[in-house]
Amino acid sequence: MMNHKCDITIWGVRGSMPNPSKNCMEYGGNTVCTTLQQDNTLIILDAGTGINAFGRFLVNRPDIHRIDILLSHLHVDHIMGLFSFSPLFQSNIEIHLYGVTGFTQYLKKLLRPPFWPLGIDDFPAKLYFHEISPEDTFTINQFVISTIPGIHSGGSILYRLESSEKRLIYALDCEIYEANEKFFKSFSDFIYRSDLLIWDANFTQSDFRPGWGHSTWEQGINLGHQTHVRKILMTHYNWEYTDGFLKQQESLSDQDAFCYFAKEGMKIEL
Repeated sequence: MMNHKCDITIWGVRGSMPNPSKNCMEYGGNTVCTTLQQDNTLIILDAGTGINAFGRFLVNRPDIHRIDILLSHLHVDHIMGLFSFSPLFQSNIEIHLYGVTGFTQYLKKLLRPPFWPLGIDDFPAKLYFHEISPEDTFTINQFVISTIPGIHSGGSILYRLESSEKRLIYALDCEIYEANEKFFKSFSDFIYRSDLLIWDANFTQSDFRPGWGHSTWEQGINLGHQTHVRKILMTHYNWEYTDGFLKQQESLSDQDAFCYFAKEGMKIEL
């Protein structure tokens, strides 16, 4: 295991659909995409529209020859940027995609005419598909990756990425509530003492909609404190939330260095 820093970068922060309006310029309007890089390992968490900005960034990184993409699920806001991801057009790059059992056939059906001009087999990059079941464990270089199922319409996968010194949780598109005691206990154990919890902040407590498969930033802060998480990052904002509204919520959180509200371009070092 390598003993080096782990860099997290935010490329997209929205849920459901992108919002490019002038009222969303500070926090960003792209749908969710986060990258993790440690040494020569590059992992992308979801492939929303934010992945395209990252793809343009990679044009200046000829040292990158492998990219691993973990998909939480196949709702369109989490995959819509994949179609035009620049590295797909580079023959010297391997792209490994991970998703729930059956995701390969669904992606191949979607990424083809008449929905898109190109099919999977038309891209020069070397594509590899890895189908996983919730509660599977696998490795990507120095990272051991564990999974559990999330509570979301159609299902989702929650990821825990661990190297020798760092533990990161990616928990988007999941509805967490204490009344579901069995899941609440298993999820609390899953995230315990993590260095960073990336959290589904699709709702606030005042506009929370039970049964929609999403959580609130208030729930995240409470659970983070209960499980001794070091830092929590709010993302997957409702696409209608303006910069002004998010600023207000961020001020209400009043958590200093514990809680961050994601902005496109934000970097966090673990």
